[in-house]
Amino acid sequence: MGAPTPRCIIVRHGQTEWSKSGQYTGSTDIPLTPFGERQMVRTGESIFSNNRFIDPNHITYIFTSPRTRARQTIDLVLRPLTDEQRSKIKVVVDEDIREWEYGDYEGLLTPEIVELRKSRGLDQERSWNIWRDGCENGETTQEFGLRLSRAIARIQNLHRKHMEEGIPSDIMVFAHGHALRYFAALWFKLGVEKKCEADWELKDVESYHDESVPYVKLDKYRHLIDNPNFLLDAGGIGVLSYSHHCIDEPALALAGAFIPPPEEESQHAKV
Repeated sequence: MGAPTPRCIIVRHGQTEWSKSGQYTGSTDIPLTPFGERQMVRTGESIFSNNRFIDPNHITYIFTSPRTRARQTIDLVLRPLTDEQRSKIKVVVDEDIREWEYGDYEGLLTPEIVELRKSRGLDQERSWNIWRDGCENGETTQEFGLRLSRAIARIQNLHRKHMEEGIPSDIMVFAHGHALRYFAALWFKLGVEKKCEADWELKDVESYHDESVPYVKLDKYRHLIDNPNFLLDAGGIGVLSYSHHCIDEPALALAGAFIPPPEEESQHAKV
């Protein structure tokens, strides 16, 4: 084998005042706390300098939410890299990977959301589940799933191209708690598949501006109907990849950021 199997490395931004308190933070653009800044500096030193879990020369793209807390996190994590290494990484700001639009629940705690919904006569037969029920005056799970499905399609398309060219390709995604857990679930093809039929599903959305990233038109997408039961704390990192060196077999890399030599990858047979 030549180049290692491509990976998608997801990074949740560092601590903010609202991630610390548990308040739902979607469109509110707040910065990292001083602890969150130190947290992400340590993360960058660990994965690039001390343990070298990620080879910076293998990073082809970084996709980021437009929010300040995500973009701050990139700068802090990449601090150990040289100017030359950073200059070779394309950073794409993508609205499709912004956090869930929480609508009426922005800034609230979960118990407060539950009480608000109860006061409006909702959830009389079953408890609120954001993964299924979405947010009042915010996004439905279908809307959230569609835009994350678009982002995944673009990243997997780039990975396919890089694999065909024999280029090592780690693509990093810097975003948020709900967005990245949802993203990971869709990567594994969890949830349900939905055909694009409504106007809002068929619409071409300009969520980013980079001619090197081809737009992938979807005729179907996936969305969740229940909690995927994934955890990703502020500052956390997860690694998504593919089984058998095949883009059509997305998988979780249980070894995390650790990099085995290509010849040691478990890609030799379907078991």
